Amino acid sequence: MKTKLLVTTGLEKSWGTDEEILFLGEWCKPYSKYAQWSKRNFTVIDYHWRDRDKLQRDHEYLNDINEGFLEKLTIFLNQYHRTSHKKDYWRLIVGPWLLNYIPVLWDRWESFSSINSKSVRIETYSSNSHSSRQIAKDFSEAIRFHESDQWNHQIYLSLINFRDDLDIKQKNIDLDLSFPDLQPFYNLSLLRKILNFILKTIDFLLNLLPIQNRKIILFQSYFPRIFLLKLSMRLKILPGVNSILGQEINYPNASDRSKIGKIESYFANDTSKEQFSRFLAENILLDLPVSYLEGYKELLTVQSKLFNAENIFTANAHFACELFKVWSAEQKLKGSKLIISSHGGSLYPLNTVFDHQEKISDYRIVWGKAWMNKQTRMPANKINAKIKKYNQFGDISLIDYDGHKYSYRCASIPMGPLAIDGYMQKEKFINQLSPSTRNIFKVRPFPSGAWETADRYQDAFGTEIISSKSSLTKTILNSRLVICAYPQTTFSEAMYSGVPTMILYEEKFWEVQPIYNELIDILKVTNIMHTCPFSAARHVERIAEKPLQWWNEPKTILARKKFNDLCLTIENDPIYSWTELFRAISSGGPSR
Repeated sequence: MKTKLLVTTGLEKSWGTDEEILFLGEWCKPYSKYAQWSKRNFTVIDYHWRDRDKLQRDHEYLNDINEGFLEKLTIFLNQYHRTSHKKDYWRLIVGPWLLNYIPVLWDRWESFSSINSKSVRIETYSSNSHSSRQIAKDFSEAIRFHESDQWNHQIYLSLINFRDDLDIKQKNIDLDLSFPDLQPFYNLSLLRKILNFILKTIDFLLNLLPIQNRKIILFQSYFPRIFLLKLSMRLKILPGVNSILGQEINYPNASDRSKIGKIESYFANDTSKEQFSRFLAENILLDLPVSYLEGYKELLTVQSKLFNAENIFTANAHFACELFKVWSAEQKLKGSKLIISSHGGSLYPLNTVFDHQEKISDYRIVWGKAWMNKQTRMPANKINAKIKKYNQFGDISLIDYDGHKYSYRCASIPMGPLAIDGYMQKEKFINQLSPSTRNIFKVRPFPSGAWETADRYQDAFGTEIISSKSSLTKTILNSRLVICAYPQTTFSEAMYSGVPTMILYEEKFWEVQPIYNELIDILKVTNIMHTCPFSAARHVERIAEKPLQWWNEPKTILARKKFNDLCLTIENDPIYSWTELFRAISSGGPSR
């Protein structure tokens, strides 16, 4: 029987020497290692969420799993911490991690669905040394673990050991599965670090004032600094609490999780024969971040020394800031209201985070037309850049997307290797451009660099194709034409800026809410939106010299207005609108 070597991650040492390789996914083939893997005889298993009907079915299934395990986690955490909180309390604290963790394990589980070990002998490499999975200290570190080859290699080995339907022989080698120092996805410049230090110092001094009960707290609001200052003055509140709620927490070391009783008994239904649920039950407490178990008491202690707030507003802290989540959960027990704003968006995805934000908030702020009852429409708290003088001699700028190497959610976006489809689409597009257009064409790669698209573009088209602009805002405002690669925040920012804007994207991987169907048709007819690289290139060639003429055509203006009507809220005095919103909430709540 023919033998193939199953490679599950990008760890080069697990690729063997001269065996025929079966790559579990494109994430196993780092572009920087092209010279090594391209010489091998290999096949790649197609990604299961390329089937978008499957993604929709899986989203519904995982939503049910998520709710069931949140109920079980509620029981367990209450027993462990000797508390009696309801599910809503723990949803606010542990919910963001859970809604990522469950789809992550399911994605890794389903990656094996196309493997047929009956027609071919399959082997894979394990490690000589036993390395237990490192436990993340908090949500942010867990997300970085999910992106690492080491953590994923261990998960895949756990799956192979657990599943009876996988006949995969393991061979031990000297494979280092210890975790490297994990770096954040985005590195701050020295100037930004200095500025942040100054602002934190000011914030710290302001919060020394002896005010224990506060009407409104704005934390990680995404308001521009000047806007936030003016808004705070109108509301007569302190402008920030970043140094207080964003402080570092000294977590204890993770305990031996195997000593927490019979772990799976807290989660598994004894009568359940559903394999994935059993695997999840066996692993969930082994991966539960320290902040929710050993570190919870420290978070509880720190938050007890903080101020009270009647109304709490954030755009992002409800995901990654553990102190904020515990503090706001405790505040809600006292009757506080939690207001959660969008921190980005354009054409809102059909499926994203199991409606988590709507479930935990008292008021949910969106930038465009509301599609759920709890939502209130307001001007975008992040977008504020408009051109003062159009640069007709600027670049044609493609603002790219490449996402994460490993899938981290079940969402209507190109998860994992599907991002490569987007790159290939853009490569076809650029190849269709004339030399004269190519000379004024620049690419701004996505900052995560997960798929090394900057290197791919440079190898294909030369180093000069990469934009030298220091920020996204400068890129947009100094372009004659902006081309977005995905229908999210950047698309809204570009459309709002007044700079002529197009979008070229893989539509099939960006399913959106049905309220945008008519808008999409209008954007396509007016050449703002393209899904075909060849039609996009033809349009760029037609308008390259004077994009503003096309941008100001009556039909294009009407399409732009339609976009604003659905996706953005444009007001002459947004500070007034936000002031009135907070005043209304403080006095009982705004009309929706």
